[in-house]
Amino acid sequence: MLAGPFSLRYVHLFVGNQSPGAFILSKNGRSANFVGASPDDLAETLEHFAQHSNYRYFWFAYTSSADEAVELEHTWTHRYQPSDNTGPSSGIDGTDWHCTTTGCATCALSRARS
Repeated sequence: MLAGPFSLRYVHLFVGNQSPGAFILSKNGRSANFVGASPDDLAETLEHFAQHSNYRYFWFAYTSSADEAVELEHTWTHRYQPSDNTGPSSGIDGTDWHCTTTGCATCALSRARS
């Protein structure tokens, strides 16, 4: 279940479990600027973004596995079309995974670069 938006400044109040998961980052709290996933520690990944980026808000969802986190990240990338994602979802490079979404420009560009 997607939770948020929350202030990225207070990520420690909302994300405490060491768990895989996916997230959406936003500069204005209304639109997705970046979608990502963490294979093992969502809280640590979001803390990193809180300290080293200009994003101000986030949404998140815990997942039961790293593979599920990557799949959710990819789904959200297609659904929300974030402005700052320039390549395929986390963990897709170097695998046999292929996008099943017809006309996916992000995935087509990443294959062309390979």
